[in-house]
Amino acid sequence: MPAVSRSSDADQGFEFVAATADHDRPDVQAAWARLLEVRQGAETLYQLPGFFRYLKETREPHEAHCDLYLIRRRHDGRIVGIVPGRETSQALCFRLGPFRVYEHDIRLYQVLGSVPLLDPAEEGLAEFVLKSLLERHPRARALLMQAVPEELGATMRADGLSGHVVQGWRECHTVPLPETVDAYLQKLSSKKRYNLSRQVRLLAKEAGEVSLVRIERPDQVAMLMEGMRALPSARKMATARIQAKYESQARHGLLHAYLLQCGGQTVALVLGSRSNDVWHVHKICCKDEYLALSVGTSIMHLALQDTIAHFDFVSADFGYGTPNQEFRSTHVLQRRGKLLMCRRNGLTSMLYRLHGVQDRLNEALIGHVKTLRNRLKQRRQPAK
Repeated sequence: MPAVSRSSDADQGFEFVAATADHDRPDVQAAWARLLEVRQGAETLYQLPGFFRYLKETREPHEAHCDLYLIRRRHDGRIVGIVPGRETSQALCFRLGPFRVYEHDIRLYQVLGSVPLLDPAEEGLAEFVLKSLLERHPRARALLMQAVPEELGATMRADGLSGHVVQGWRECHTVPLPETVDAYLQKLSSKKRYNLSRQVRLLAKEAGEVSLVRIERPDQVAMLMEGMRALPSARKMATARIQAKYESQARHGLLHAYLLQCGGQTVALVLGSRSNDVWHVHKICCKDEYLALSVGTSIMHLALQDTIAHFDFVSADFGYGTPNQEFRSTHVLQRRGKLLMCRRNGLTSMLYRLHGVQDRLNEALIGHVKTLRNRLKQRRQPAK
């Protein structure tokens, strides 16, 4: 019998049900698919049924179990929310300039997908879910939502809880993907298109005939591992454990990686995964000897064209960071943040408030030191 939380918010008309063992039940799968159609977050990948199965399939003995919770309306039993999550911990680090002064490990409960998968028409549902998660996991000092879009941050509120955006709102870069390759190329200037084509031609001339290989099936993962072993920056990841994870991702339709081969040798790769409408780019690795030929830019240019030609993705998501200069004209920046929700009057809330103040002071100190260094450098130049 699934467990139901005894929440003080029960008068809102919802019940919070543990359903990890029932995740494959037809009514749960049907509700899951319906809620995914109206999802609001940027990380739907981590809320997919396939991703949940992948996590359960590849969990190591020392890793926390993944949970699945249903939120039902009391009066008719309709599922109005599905929240996958897991217990984790992260270090809260206090620094003075580049030096670590104090570090405290905090136990957290991570909401997979960052924004809970809820019916937006249900008033008060988000608050009920946030409180219920902390009630169900009393050892967790806060809820972790890794990448909440800034425009949705204000909706993550609840009485008695405080929100803290660690390191502030940061830029994430995405590439909107048009319906055709021609439409993508038209977004680039004629000079940019020429330079990108020229880089591929020079690479072929230097290293051999260029071919792009998409990796998405379990039987292709061995080729991906071989390619990783050929690149110094990816070699350490080419383990049996990682191979098993990629094979599991592929079985659940999540793997979306690329190899760039020249003359039969791998010169670059892109590690990525996909949801129904987004290609998530996690890592780009290149052979050092071809960096001068912009091999990383070349593989991304070719991979984006292949993705547009064969899939119906809305965008490619590169996560936190600054776009490469070569593709800046095609990127759209989105502001997201690591949001933590904790009990307002607890020690954890106080620690995060102090960390926020200290972090801002530290950034100001670093900026001041950089300014002084630049001024000293400018003063020395006339003397030389």
